[in-house]
Amino acid sequence: MVLDKRNIENHPHLILQHLKGIDLDTSLVYIAGSLMEGFGNETSDIDVYVICKDISTDRFRGDPSSEELILSTQQAIVRNIRHDGIRYDFEYWSWNEFNQMIAKLNGLDFKTEHYIQRLSETEFDFLHRLKFGRPVINKEKFEEIYKSIQFNNLGFYQIVIKSEFYAGMVEDVQGALLSKDLGSAFFMARMLIDTMVTSYLAAYGETNPSSKWLYRKIIRYQEKTGDKILLSKYLDFQTRPFDETTVERYTKEALWFCQDLNVQVQTILKKKQVS
Repeated sequence: MVLDKRNIENHPHLILQHLKGIDLDTSLVYIAGSLMEGFGNETSDIDVYVICKDISTDRFRGDPSSEELILSTQQAIVRNIRHDGIRYDFEYWSWNEFNQMIAKLNGLDFKTEHYIQRLSETEFDFLHRLKFGRPVINKEKFEEIYKSIQFNNLGFYQIVIKSEFYAGMVEDVQGALLSKDLGSAFFMARMLIDTMVTSYLAAYGETNPSSKWLYRKIIRYQEKTGDKILLSKYLDFQTRPFDETTVERYTKEALWFCQDLNVQVQTILKKKQVS
């Protein structure tokens, strides 16, 4: 029988057999990552998150039936295991770190004109993955915590961060055009498009921070909204070849496209600020 990785939570023993020494009664164990989000494939790893009291590396003695690698980061312990041909990536986080990240996200204030507290890239990625998490044990506790989290703040946070770069990136493109640095203008315009499309998608809940999933995010946005224009325009801009005779027109069209997206995004953010 071939294991369907997307339904791995229906086979908890495959996960729990690698968690010896963990007090499961006081822990959360859930699966997240690209597979749970619907973006992964048959070659994707199974990402398992363990929230527990003790994340000391002393507990890991190695499983003779698996290939194992243990890495310690500033906030967590990462344990990579290959077992029966399947790779599992376990991340162990303390309850303190877990609760602090949730409090940080829930506490973001988008109505202020002052500097908004920053999430680290690690924190943002963790919280985004949690949004698609599926519990393996203690499901009621997981659901209780899940319902308390303001996941919508992830989208508004991405909008704010991307907006801070928008004006500077526009100036860079315009400067390259004025100096006749057409190659730089062309590729700067493409980077600006990626930035603004990412910001726009965030307004609709597509908050995966990895650029490799941008196309998949656009597809899911299209399926949810019925809007096929975004993908059409994005593919048009990304597939046009570099041509010095047309790059100025291309760049100006890209700037207009990004300006339109920015206006829509700022309107959505403003509604959040006055709500």
